[in-house]
Amino acid sequence: MDDLIKENEKSIFLPVFLSLIAGFAVGAVVGLLYAPKTGKEMRQDIKDKSDELIEKGKKSYEVISDKTKDIIDKSKEKISELKDKGEELIEIGKNKINETKNIITDKVNKSKEEAKEINDYLQS
Repeated sequence: MDDLIKENEKSIFLPVFLSLIAGFAVGAVVGLLYAPKTGKEMRQDIKDKSDELIEKGKKSYEVISDKTKDIIDKSKEKISELKDKGEELIEIGKNKINETKNIITDKVNKSKEEAKEINDYLQS
C-alpha cells in the first residue's frame, strides 16, 4: 500500500514540476519583454533563457528516461522470478502427481494379489 502511495506521489510530482518550469519560463519571457532593454539585448536574453530551459528540459528527460529504464529492468527481473517460481511449482506438482500415481498403482497391485490369493484359496 505504501508503494502505491509513493508511486502516486511520483506520478503527481512530474506534471507539477513541469508545469512549474513552464510557468517560470513564461514569467521570464514576459519579464524580459517588459524590461527596458534594447532589442539586441532582449533577443540575447531570450536566447540565453531559451538555451537554459532547453538544457533543463534535456536533464529532466534524462532523469525520466533513466527512471523508465529502471522500471523496465525491475519489471523484467520480477517477470523472470515469477516465471522461475511458476516452473518450480509445476515441477513440484508433477512430482506429487507421480508419487500419488505410484502409491495408487502399488495399492491396486496389492489388491489384485490379495484377490488372486483369495480366489486361489476359494478354488482349492
